[in-house]
Amino acid sequence: MSRYAELSNLSVSVQQIENCAFSRWYHLFHGSTPKAEIIKPVPAGFMEYLEQDGIRLPNDSNFKQSSYFQDVQETEDNEYSDWEQEENENENENGGEVMASQHDTKTEVTSMFPDLHQKLKGLFQEMGPLTPKLTWSSPKDATWILANNTLKCHEVNDVYLLLKASSHITHDLDRAFDECFDRETLKETPQTFGHELILRKWFDINPALEFRVFVKNSKIIGVSQRDLNFYDYLLPLVDTFKELIDEFIHEQVSQKFPDPSYVCDVYIPRPFQKVWLIDFNPFCRKTDSLMFSWHELITANENDIEDDYEMRLVKENNVARFAGKEHSESQVPKDVADAITNPDAIKELASKWSELLKMQQAEDSSEEE
Repeated sequence: MSRYAELSNLSVSVQQIENCAFSRWYHLFHGSTPKAEIIKPVPAGFMEYLEQDGIRLPNDSNFKQSSYFQDVQETEDNEYSDWEQEENENENENGGEVMASQHDTKTEVTSMFPDLHQKLKGLFQEMGPLTPKLTWSSPKDATWILANNTLKCHEVNDVYLLLKASSHITHDLDRAFDECFDRETLKETPQTFGHELILRKWFDINPALEFRVFVKNSKIIGVSQRDLNFYDYLLPLVDTFKELIDEFIHEQVSQKFPDPSYVCDVYIPRPFQKVWLIDFNPFCRKTDSLMFSWHELITANENDIEDDYEMRLVKENNVARFAGKEHSESQVPKDVADAITNPDAIKELASKWSELLKMQQAEDSSEEE
């Protein structure tokens, strides 16, 4: 008769969550972490903007180079004469009312966080392409909203789109401390917590070479491949990866990070001589355990494992997995997905979207009056 294993308890404190905030550890590992700019505290106006429903993008007059507000250049791929006819008819009917309302709306968005907006534009000029993060999380689940399907941002509106479309960011804002046994000791609410906005200098990461390391009481108890697709060249490199990770965790990370138990993501690029620290996560169930189960990790005896921990890699090609996309549950609605392969559906969707925007702008204009 089979026996049922009791679900092991795992508690996490407010302090452990706070210790994983980017600004708490970045300065400790500056030489092993990609260059980043931390903006803290984030202005209240920007926090309010992130919490608002819908997505509105700033369009100040000094930022005309933004690709989001440039006129579409007619090509043989987008040559729809009936679209142009509808647009001309609407312009004739409404005159300049819609454009005026549109300008007012966008100006209002910018005025909620003008200093931050200018600072972000300056960072792009200084550092080039960037990738955003808010306190704990990157908006990895929202990459579908950018044309390049990555976190690579070329301008401030890319940043706003990613942050607004991400469920991970919403979790940071509203539910970061939900699983803490001592959350009643938290002086601020999740909404008033001193959040930080991080802009990292972009660099290309080969997802096959990123790994999640599970550390319990300062000892590694397991390492998992981060991207769950099959890469045949990884298996012969297991000993190399483990040696590099062992040295990095024991000689650097565990010596400096304040918690004895934690989860961290590392990146080991070719020629496999240096380990880059990407992120920290709390040692708790809310952190994705990837190729392990949390029951395995919690019940593992770190004293028995010592240096003989398991590094789990995907060992065979899974066609279904390879065909799927990570975070697909956070992506576009079905009507948008259907429109991708149907020109008529694209036309109809664009027309409806245009009408909705005009209705929203008209409502905003009437409210201001």
